[in-house]
Amino acid sequence: MGKCKLAVIGFGQRGYDYAEMIAKTPAAELTALCDTDPKRAETFARELGLEAVPRYGSLEELLKKGDFDAAILTTPDFMHRDCAVACCNAKKSIMLEKPMAPTAAECREIIRACLDNQCTIQIGFVLRSHPVFRRVIEVARSGVLGQILNIFATEHIGVMHGASYMRRWHRKLANSGGFILAKCSHDLDIIATVADSHVRRVASFGSLDYFTTDKLRYNYCSECPDANCRYRFKGEFVRMTPEEKANPSAKPFDLCVYNKDKELVDHEVVILDFANGIKANFALNLFAQVPKRTINICGVNGILYADTSEECIHIHYSDGRGYERIDCKADNTSGHGGSDQTFLNDFIDCVVHHRKPQADYMAGLASTVVGNAVEEARLTNKVIEIPEEAYRL
Repeated sequence: MGKCKLAVIGFGQRGYDYAEMIAKTPAAELTALCDTDPKRAETFARELGLEAVPRYGSLEELLKKGDFDAAILTTPDFMHRDCAVACCNAKKSIMLEKPMAPTAAECREIIRACLDNQCTIQIGFVLRSHPVFRRVIEVARSGVLGQILNIFATEHIGVMHGASYMRRWHRKLANSGGFILAKCSHDLDIIATVADSHVRRVASFGSLDYFTTDKLRYNYCSECPDANCRYRFKGEFVRMTPEEKANPSAKPFDLCVYNKDKELVDHEVVILDFANGIKANFALNLFAQVPKRTINICGVNGILYADTSEECIHIHYSDGRGYERIDCKADNTSGHGGSDQTFLNDFIDCVVHHRKPQADYMAGLASTVVGNAVEEARLTNKVIEIPEEAYRL
């Protein structure tokens, strides 16, 4: 069989990264780029040396005229359902960026379209391919820790990365379903995969206690005279054309992080109770000098600790075996410690060989179900029960 023909839908930061990877992947051919902003598409295609790749200004045009086997869908979260359903109805397989969709109802619409049209859908939980977490899951499933009782996980987001959420489209709940779902659905998926069970109860405590509006002095960084502001916008975590760089407030990219137009938290702690008895918690931090994720798994025969910045796993056994260190070196040839390229390769293999992805639509649904419950628990200050049927179609 020839190369897998791929389209990228949504040519922003994440779409740019995937287009660059596809162009360097021997098993794939980038045959279409789709974005509603023709100028952005033209500029980014030129930057990547992809001027010859056909470009389309709408999904409808792409599906009507484009020549591709599958699509990488990197649009904003609130557009996932409509784009994914349209692709499935056109008999196209998709890799859908996480989260699958902001609501479980939207996830089910995508799944129905997928099943009706026999399409392959891989959800963008790239952490499953991360060298550290891939090994963590193997160890947890091997049984060497004995019965697992507790899981403790954290995500420490770098200072400017965390601040970027305060000014991007994620800042509105209707667009994202909440910070935990939008950013940390990766982590919910990893915790559930380690637990090998489904969450039955959720509690969450989160609030906006630092990026508060009382600190607001100017609406946009380009208006503000404070050149030494820690959060001054310098183009981080957003891909811009020269025109957008010249006038960042037009989007607005350089919205002050203390703006009044946001509904996000800036720190949150989540407690999860799994059906098999495992208890877990997850903490979100936006102010890390060194971005990293950590996970502790506490079993009756030992405790595992892993840190992505260390690129290794520590296991302290309590059954006489002592200490074990497992190195998990990332290749860093692509994002997320090399996970992006591995994940892309896996998707191509699934499309070509009609194989079920490791991060399938049921994993996407489960993560959104839990993410929705987390946000409900935070807003209502209640423990939210998740019935088993919530995880079914």
